[in-house]
Amino acid sequence: ATTMFSFRAPSSMRAPSGHLQSNNAMAASSLLFLAILAASTTATFSVVDGRSNGSCIPAERAALLSFKADITVDPANRLASWQQGHHDCCLWSGITCSRRTGHVIKLDLRNDYPAPGEDYFLDPGDTENHSLRGQVSSSLLALRRLKHLDLSWNIFLGDAKAMPGFLGSLRSLRYLNLSNMGFRGRVPPQLGNLSKLVQLDIHANYDTDLHTNDISWLASLGLLEHLNMGGINLSGVIDWVHKVNALPNLVVLAMFSCGLIKSNVSWSLVHQNLTVLEELDLSYNPFQGPSASNWFWDITSLKRLHLRGCELSGTFPDELGNLTLLETFDVQGNNIQGMIPATLKNMCNLRSLGLSFNNIGGGITEVIDRIPNCSRKNLQELALMDANITGTTLQFVTNLTSLYVLNVHGNQLSGSVPVEIGTLANLTYLNLGNNTLSGSVPAEIGTLTSLTHLYLGRNNLSGLISEDHFAGLMNLESLDLSSNNLDVIVDSHWMPPFN
Repeated sequence: ATTMFSFRAPSSMRAPSGHLQSNNAMAASSLLFLAILAASTTATFSVVDGRSNGSCIPAERAALLSFKADITVDPANRLASWQQGHHDCCLWSGITCSRRTGHVIKLDLRNDYPAPGEDYFLDPGDTENHSLRGQVSSSLLALRRLKHLDLSWNIFLGDAKAMPGFLGSLRSLRYLNLSNMGFRGRVPPQLGNLSKLVQLDIHANYDTDLHTNDISWLASLGLLEHLNMGGINLSGVIDWVHKVNALPNLVVLAMFSCGLIKSNVSWSLVHQNLTVLEELDLSYNPFQGPSASNWFWDITSLKRLHLRGCELSGTFPDELGNLTLLETFDVQGNNIQGMIPATLKNMCNLRSLGLSFNNIGGGITEVIDRIPNCSRKNLQELALMDANITGTTLQFVTNLTSLYVLNVHGNQLSGSVPVEIGTLANLTYLNLGNNTLSGSVPAEIGTLTSLTHLYLGRNNLSGLISEDHFAGLMNLESLDLSSNNLDVIVDSHWMPPFN
């Protein structure tokens, strides 16, 4: 490490204001300074606070070795460098130390399988061959300066044990991720002692019994910007909306699949603290109430709103138009009735619109017309599966030239597949299945070289399909042409995977 020094000469060595020292005096001063500097840097890192010779602090190295001793299986050899003979624990895998003090400030043993961003309902068995086994040792309490702790996705490190409440004594923590570790039982309220936390992620797998009836301790985490408690049973929490509203710095709030049973709290009843919230995920909570009169429609800072499978009913509220910064709007799998309100036109930043499995009704032309002109060129995902949409042309959809995902499966669309579909050059997922589309499959689909999934099954399509149709689809992983009137000609080098 490079050590920087700041030196200011004693007043007897400095020239009076407005005068220059003689050459001899300057030389003498320089020699004296160099002698002092040389004497002060002869030893490399003298012993300070237990730190010696540039390696980590011995007590913290011992604590890490004690932590390792409670790990019974390490299938990916992530702790291979954690050896008694390797004195500098700052060089061990997953460890970061402060360059200034030598204290361990970061411990990152996240199981990277699955990769970040994969489905949070993934079967925990899929991670078995990569997960640490054992238990989380209380020896971590010796890491008094630890700021970042990530043990996530080590499903067998939690292994049906209680989430360790002693972690609430690591008062320097700013980041804590214990997600998908297989913990069971009550969420420890001691987490409320971590007043410096900026990010807390303790979301759980779908089959774990992690629960709490009291989240009042969240009020102590005033610096929190990111909170993920998805999958934790919070059905017994009273007045949960006001509890999370006590966190004025929240940017991300995820409480999916928490058993929350009430959402329609009027914003007028809530002290308006959530003024910087950008992402809200309340998916798969059984709210069983009207979509209107909900507090989240008035959080004008929102950029991503996920309300999938919340059993919301009634019509869309006009207040939807208040969310002018919204980029992602996902209300798939609810009981919402009726067309998107015209106030959607205020959303010029829209990138993803998910309305599948609602009774939207109306024609495809009317639906597309409700997407604001200012965002049509930027819309990347449009999901309208089983939304009771009619129409005889899909040509209006082809104006959405930035689409990556287009899903209109299971509606009442008729007419032909427009040749203009070939202009959607960014498409990776195209599902036009289970409609009454007729005519031939346009060869222009073969120009969509980014396609990985193509579903045209259960229509009235006819005509000849040969290898030439899809020869350009080099990335195609799944193709469904079933239940049509197509003549498919294949040879031994090309066989579409019928579903």
